[in-house]
Amino acid sequence: MPTLTRIPLAAVVCPSAPFLAPRLLRATVPLAVPLAAAVAAPLAVAALQSSQQQRGFASTPRCHANAAKGKKSGRSYFLEMRKREQQQARRRERGDKDPAELSPEVVQLALQLQQACEARHVQQLVDLYPVALAAGIVDSSCTRIICQALHAAVRRSAAKKDSSKPSELLPFVELLIADLRRGALPPHPYAYVHLLGIYKHTKRFHDGRALWLWLAEQDDAHVSQAAYGAAIELMAYGGLMSLPELELLYQEGLKRFPGTYAEYHLSPDAIIPDRTQPVHILGLPTTLLQGIITARLMSRDWRKAYLGLDTVLRLYPGQTPHRIFELFITERPLSEAYTAYLLACRSGVQISGGQVTNLLNRLRVLMPQAHAQADRFTILRAMANALYAYQQCGAGLSSVHVGQFIKAFEFVLPDKAPGQDYTDEEAGLRDTIALAAHQSLAGLIQSGLSPDFHPFVSLVSLAGKLRAPDLLKLTLADAKTAGIAFGPIERRVLLTAAGLIKDRNLIQALWSLTVTSAEKEGVLISYNDWVTLAKACRRADLLPYFDQQLQEQAHAVTTHIEERVRLAATNPEPDEAKSSIELMTLEQLNTEIKALQAQMENMRAVLMSGQPLNPQNSPFYMHIDPKQPSLGTEEALRAVYDEFTTDPHQPPAPAPADGSPAKSTTTALSKTGIPLDELRFRNWVNVHEMMSAASAYETSRQSIVDKAIAQRKSPKDIPEILHLRTDIKPAQSQVDLANRIKELRTPDQVFRRIGSEINDEKFNPMVHDPEANTWRKPTMEKHSARDVSVRKHASIATNPFPDPKPADPPASRWYKQKSPKA
Repeated sequence: MPTLTRIPLAAVVCPSAPFLAPRLLRATVPLAVPLAAAVAAPLAVAALQSSQQQRGFASTPRCHANAAKGKKSGRSYFLEMRKREQQQARRRERGDKDPAELSPEVVQLALQLQQACEARHVQQLVDLYPVALAAGIVDSSCTRIICQALHAAVRRSAAKKDSSKPSELLPFVELLIADLRRGALPPHPYAYVHLLGIYKHTKRFHDGRALWLWLAEQDDAHVSQAAYGAAIELMAYGGLMSLPELELLYQEGLKRFPGTYAEYHLSPDAIIPDRTQPVHILGLPTTLLQGIITARLMSRDWRKAYLGLDTVLRLYPGQTPHRIFELFITERPLSEAYTAYLLACRSGVQISGGQVTNLLNRLRVLMPQAHAQADRFTILRAMANALYAYQQCGAGLSSVHVGQFIKAFEFVLPDKAPGQDYTDEEAGLRDTIALAAHQSLAGLIQSGLSPDFHPFVSLVSLAGKLRAPDLLKLTLADAKTAGIAFGPIERRVLLTAAGLIKDRNLIQALWSLTVTSAEKEGVLISYNDWVTLAKACRRADLLPYFDQQLQEQAHAVTTHIEERVRLAATNPEPDEAKSSIELMTLEQLNTEIKALQAQMENMRAVLMSGQPLNPQNSPFYMHIDPKQPSLGTEEALRAVYDEFTTDPHQPPAPAPADGSPAKSTTTALSKTGIPLDELRFRNWVNVHEMMSAASAYETSRQSIVDKAIAQRKSPKDIPEILHLRTDIKPAQSQVDLANRIKELRTPDQVFRRIGSEINDEKFNPMVHDPEANTWRKPTMEKHSARDVSVRKHASIATNPFPDPKPADPPASRWYKQKSPKA
């Protein structure tokens, strides 16, 4: 290579881009570096490194092919400069100001807005919004955060049944929508999901529909598939559209955004490529699927709703949104709701504590309706199973839920009228149940449960119902040791239990606490406290003490309250109702308690270890009755599952190009430690068991409707009845099981069959007779034509130029137009 000419450096270096100097020139011609630059260079490098660490990644990738490793190449500098110029051009097009030109006030406002967005502080966002919008510092992400914070605030208020907060925020919501419509506020697709949700929770369905009608005509910067799902949910709750119309809207949402092939992936019969691995398909609209599931459940189309649940569990067995499970927990009967709750726990999805509370309450309310003590204890064990499952999904054991579990012990035995006691065989059962309840709570507290007053109040109430004074004294001593302070409501429960046990000293001590508390707070003693004292004194034969307290506290009771509580004190106790419950023997009860203690041991182990147990070694069952049979044998279920969830024509995975043997992929695990292929199979089985229960419920629902009509009530207001499904007969063969699964999955329950394959009358066409409201076989009716005679009219001389004949509307005939005379 010829020697480079020693020419001046300024002749080969561009003055506006000195970094583009040839590398050989920079290597052979040393540059004189000023002292100041040499001192400042390390500082600049350190500042650059710190800024890159703050950003996490450099804006321009390093070019390691350069001889000077670690330095940027000339092309990198050029690309970075062009990127900055493009950003400045876009900023000028939007009318944004250069960050260097912003005033300190605007910078301070932007920082305040950023802090309010990070904290989701609704009031600060409402106050800062008008000024920030005028300053032009609100972007699309800020729009989404503002709408999300508003939606969360409205949802919390709706859960607390507080309508004051939403009414205060609705004017601001209207302002946001107005700014979005006129283009002053940068749109974000998910902002409209929250806005539609706000209208749903505030029950302003028509306003939400007006917003959707405008939104559906906008471009993709405004509307998304999630917005379609929110709109479907809004219309379903408001009853503004029928289910067929909502199904069409769902299909429109799928077809409008075809990029992810969601129309196939969300179909009930779609096949995933590998059941052992999670599905990595970005953009699948689970919110849209959630919306149509909501509409189907509210329209009682349980079959398609379960097909939607099966679809989302197939795609995301461990990441299904908790809202989908909560829909089935809320809208379906208890047997199905219980399994849906356990599906969520097994998948590692945490249901909200309020939903768990409602589920436990539904179980507890159904216990007195059971006519066999064994069934009541089965429900009690189901409550313990639900608490253990909640621990296994990573949630904590709440004191409220433990209190509900202890409260359920009251209903294992039939209730006794006040003044009646347990005798003979019932007394032995009573003592065993009281001991089991106390041991259950004591074991949880010893294992690390942080108790509140709830479980102790439940034990106190149990002691009164079971007429167990020793249990009451022991519970009060334990509560004192734990430092539990009872409030006014809890003192009334104690007073009721003391009256049932006829503990006069405890009644007087509790009433003294009530009087002292009222005097300290400077309030009158409430009517509830007075009537509770009246009933306790009546049951404990302590009416003179009650009259004495009315005289001493005459200044703290009104005349109206005094008349009512005196009437309550003199009312006779109701007679003991005859119980038709089928009691268990003491040996049978001890067997059930041992099974319950095994469940409590698992709960204690989770509390002591602080982490869930191995689900393979310590599983929880999926139905209220653990003895409920499945739809078929394990082998038949797996064979039918493979038939429905695999494609025999799908080609195998391609072998490596180098000819090496294919590497076996490791099966992915869910959050709860269950392999995904096993979890998908178990979910598939349980969903079809829920569908079978739904089919049986629809058959028996007519009796509920008849009862509601007779009582002039809504079917939802009729008390729920639990049917423990022990009469399920598993399929005898794999063919029978496959046919049963097809019947459950097919909406019209009619299959297309080839006539040469099967000769069954049920597949023949039928004709519906609307007058008799029956179906019958079609009959061929022969049509006989009548004789047709052609009558010839007198011919009229043809006119080559016929006169026009306009229509005569009044006479509905044609007439000859008469020309007016001149």
